[in-house]
Amino acid sequence: MDIPKDHKPENEKYYLNLPVWPEFAIYNKTVDGLIPSCRIESWEEFDRVVAYYCDNDSEGHYVFRGQKHYKWELEPTLDRLVGHAVSEEIAKKQLKNFRLSTRGRLNDKSVLSSDSELWALGQHHGLATPLLDWSLSPYVSLFFAFEGADDPTWLDDNGDCSNYSRTIFILNRHFIEDEYEKALENSEPENTEGQYLRIVEPAIDDHGRLVNQAGLFTFAPYDEKLESSLYTLLSEKGIDVEDVNEVAKYICCIHVPNEPDTRNKCLKKLHKMNIHHASIFPDLIGSSGYCNDLIREAVLAKKKKASSQDIRLSEGAPENKLSVQVSISETSSSNDYDVALQSRRDELNEALSFDEQVSAVSYYRLAPVIDFIIDFAKSAPGIDWYKKENLLAKLRISISHQLRKTEYPQEQIPVAAKNLANIVASICAEHDSLAEASV
Repeated sequence: MDIPKDHKPENEKYYLNLPVWPEFAIYNKTVDGLIPSCRIESWEEFDRVVAYYCDNDSEGHYVFRGQKHYKWELEPTLDRLVGHAVSEEIAKKQLKNFRLSTRGRLNDKSVLSSDSELWALGQHHGLATPLLDWSLSPYVSLFFAFEGADDPTWLDDNGDCSNYSRTIFILNRHFIEDEYEKALENSEPENTEGQYLRIVEPAIDDHGRLVNQAGLFTFAPYDEKLESSLYTLLSEKGIDVEDVNEVAKYICCIHVPNEPDTRNKCLKKLHKMNIHHASIFPDLIGSSGYCNDLIREAVLAKKKKASSQDIRLSEGAPENKLSVQVSISETSSSNDYDVALQSRRDELNEALSFDEQVSAVSYYRLAPVIDFIIDFAKSAPGIDWYKKENLLAKLRISISHQLRKTEYPQEQIPVAAKNLANIVASICAEHDSLAEASV
């Protein structure tokens, strides 16, 4: 089925339009392409998915890939670089240049004798390649889906994060390997490069990443995407590609809700399973990432503890009245940004009318933009929010979204957004400074 049987008007959160695993649908081809998709109701439900795909009969038959944004395609870095499925000419030119550039930089030169080994080496050193990373471990793929925070640019028109789900792709490795071996029987080995969909498992792993990540790669034919080449292969084998649940046996995508507290809880569980930066990146990059994770957990634990103490104090422990007053004072201060900004509303309006072209835009059309900015500052997380570049970037992008809804000149929007964000930050900083001086 292309659309779930119980289809209702489209939900703003894309994944909620999808059926719950193990049912599949192709709800929107611009998002999921031709890949059957579904959802699970929480990241904890992923255990059921793992049990299904990794039971004794099918263990090793499937590989997994986690991606941070639900709209990201299954797209190798070289495809992304050139803007389309990579051609043989481009791929060979990239590999030739990399082979030449490694002179004097390799300890083990045996890697140069195999294109696949050289591609894999480049993949783990930042080279744009036609390879796509997969893992035999579903939990490693879950780690890669959630290990990065949401980008400040992933915002909707209200300034909220629009990345409602993260995705796990599942691929039938066993089927691809069997079909590739059959193709080799009727081909000359030197003519197979880039001609067939195949699995690449490098023999050389200098840094131990492939072993620790249970990693391998897919290599799609030149001028084709993985999903289209797989559909061609399925059709040739007589498999009904119009049957979504049949195709899902070979490739599928599972959307995992990306709620505000999901990421940290998920990574904490994976940490207990010994899946973290230090274990899957056995080098200094992994060590650094692991230390970042540890300090992040410590900070969150400290905040949680402080929050619970504030709640207990506010419930009336008489010996802590002073602490209660301080906590309430700080909370009030952080929520009074709207008062400070409202009192200087004219200043914000002037920032939007910095030349004759933009001053022609009606004051009344811009009023909702100012209201949005004031609401943003009021609800911004924590004191000194304006000192955090990621939040300032979020504010600038949000202002741009709001201005696009008006008659504001498009070419002037970046300047206006930057000016407004700087003024808002300045007003809030001044407000905090005065609040501290009065204590």
